[in-house]
Amino acid sequence: MREQPTFPAYRQVTPPVSKRWLTAGATVLLLFGGISALIRPPNVSFGQLAALAMLVIVLGVVFWSIRILLYRLAVHNSQLYSNEVKQLQQQWWLKHRQSIALNQAVLVGPAGTTLSQWQRLINRDHRPPEARPEIGGNALRLMQTFTVDIAEREKHLVKTLVLQWREQHPEKLAIAPLHCYWMGTEQAWAVFLEEMAKSFPEVLMPPLPEAWNGEESMGKIIDELAHSPEEAWIICAGCLSNPSAYENRLPAGEAAVLWLFGPNGKVQFSRGEVYNPSPSENITAVTHRALEQSEVTQPPDACFLFSQPDITELTDSGWNVTQHIQDLNWGELAGMESMVVQTLAAFFAEHHAIPCGWLARDPNHTLALGIVKPYGSGK
Repeated sequence: MREQPTFPAYRQVTPPVSKRWLTAGATVLLLFGGISALIRPPNVSFGQLAALAMLVIVLGVVFWSIRILLYRLAVHNSQLYSNEVKQLQQQWWLKHRQSIALNQAVLVGPAGTTLSQWQRLINRDHRPPEARPEIGGNALRLMQTFTVDIAEREKHLVKTLVLQWREQHPEKLAIAPLHCYWMGTEQAWAVFLEEMAKSFPEVLMPPLPEAWNGEESMGKIIDELAHSPEEAWIICAGCLSNPSAYENRLPAGEAAVLWLFGPNGKVQFSRGEVYNPSPSENITAVTHRALEQSEVTQPPDACFLFSQPDITELTDSGWNVTQHIQDLNWGELAGMESMVVQTLAAFFAEHHAIPCGWLARDPNHTLALGIVKPYGSGK
């Protein structure tokens, strides 16, 4: 869980007790008077003793004033410290709650490629694709190609991804993205650039991509767009085809994803939360923090996820973690899980105009999770 900054408590200063000071002063004065009367030298007059007594009183008042001043200074410093801590924590929350607009999204995989197919999937009105046997085990594959070579499959996935974007966005798109974050091989990236040049010649793609690193990259994108010109754009894309293996819990899967972030959009993405099992961290606290981050009071009605059999306490989190499990639609996706479920959550939030949760593995954490909200529903 991304913890807000904490600071040690300011050392508390006990206030001066008036009765104790008065009692101590009176006691000292009485002792001084009594001792002086008993051992007064012959050459010391009672006027001189009275003057010494007044000096003792004045010194007592000075010490009392210094004690009061030190206490007031300590209280003032404590208030300044508390206000600064609150300000830093408020700034942290403002940053933690920042979001960005998802302008366009494209998703390609065994369960479909078109928006109409994804609408049926998010409404649970579809049939999961059938796994087919390969040399190493079962696999869920995009049906447009039957080659078993992983590199060739990824090239086909990338081409299908760009062509599907062209179909979803037939209008001219003249933008110069600040960056393109890419998850996949260099060979697939080269095919992506080539297909983008053919289908979107007005898009000025950067020659080299930034590596997509899950929620860490999402945080960087949000930070960059928050301090960029209003018309700034960033593309995120990825492609993965897993080889089949009998030892895997799920059939091998494959997917391709593309996001276009910009000044406006249909839904908004946030930084999300992360979870790493430890004695000081539990999934219920993390899911609650995700609600705080998105400024919603109740868990979303829908949450797209891949099953997490090792985290049994998920069922006690209050989130809906049973109705939109994607294992049968995608198979084993490893690092692509979060991009797939976030895209499905975006389609759901746009279509139903309500927040939608997502939960999946992350490259740097056991889990990443968050809430996608319709654009303009609060930042």
